[in-house]
Amino acid sequence: MSFDVSALAAYTEQNAMDLIIKSVAGGRLSNYANIQDGVKGPTTINILSSDVVFQADGCSRSASGSTTLSQRTITPGAVAIHEDLCMTDLAAKYTAVMLKAGLTGEKEEIPFEELYFQEKVGKLQKAIEVADWQGDTTSGTANLSKYDGLNKIIAAATAVNGNPTGITTGTGILASNVIGALTGMAELMPEDIMDADDLKLFVGMDTFLKYQKAIADGNYFHYVVDGGFTSELPLIGFPNVTVCATPGLSGLTFGNCYLMRASNIYVGVDLPGEESNDVRSWYDDNDRIYKVTMAFRRGVNVAFPDQVVEFLLAA
Repeated sequence: MSFDVSALAAYTEQNAMDLIIKSVAGGRLSNYANIQDGVKGPTTINILSSDVVFQADGCSRSASGSTTLSQRTITPGAVAIHEDLCMTDLAAKYTAVMLKAGLTGEKEEIPFEELYFQEKVGKLQKAIEVADWQGDTTSGTANLSKYDGLNKIIAAATAVNGNPTGITTGTGILASNVIGALTGMAELMPEDIMDADDLKLFVGMDTFLKYQKAIADGNYFHYVVDGGFTSELPLIGFPNVTVCATPGLSGLTFGNCYLMRASNIYVGVDLPGEESNDVRSWYDDNDRIYKVTMAFRRGVNVAFPDQVVEFLLAA
């Protein structure tokens, strides 16, 4: 004789109290840029520029030269994330054991609150990083349409062409040509920034991995950082230029890369850290729903677009 278990579903062990979240590439631009706070609407970056004209010294005076005041504008977008959570949706699943006792009580709090907000803030930081670069107010993509990003802003300005040899989208950036492409950008940087100590060459994560592979393939061991993946590496031959990986430039058709001073970048916010530090969550007795809201203002710009080297693959 034996047990008849034909009417039972196959058992899967439910680790009811263990939830995990995916790793998320976080935001990086704010770590380098100037943060201009108190930005509630279009806000200027005020610029002073002066020249110097040598003259022969003598007993007479003839003034020459000029000082110019100009402005560039950060135009922020107001962004909100709203989510409503009904905890009763968890009652019919393995998550039921996490809920508080009582039908009303179970609705009043998120049982895995810490993990939930960790996941939410991580995803938000990556979304912001992507918008900082790829944002376009004419975009049909919700996460890109709230403010213009640096790709659009720099393309509309007078940046230095960082791909004069015309590497095409058909060829792309490869491990075999990435060192030449990136060092070629450095060779084209304006002389006024050549000796700056905050030069950053921003590339997508995909381009960065190819650069890392090229370093290994070329046996440039003194450029390799021990201890696994890093998001920064020095540019071969240019010790004051740091190659910086960002998810904001990953997977783009034209392989966008940008070389500029970090101090040339401005991020406008209303309140620093507002996007992750001012998270509102509450139980609404009327709707019997747990509600979560994140809201912030943000915009970006560069002060001197003519001091940016822009690499775009040719079509």
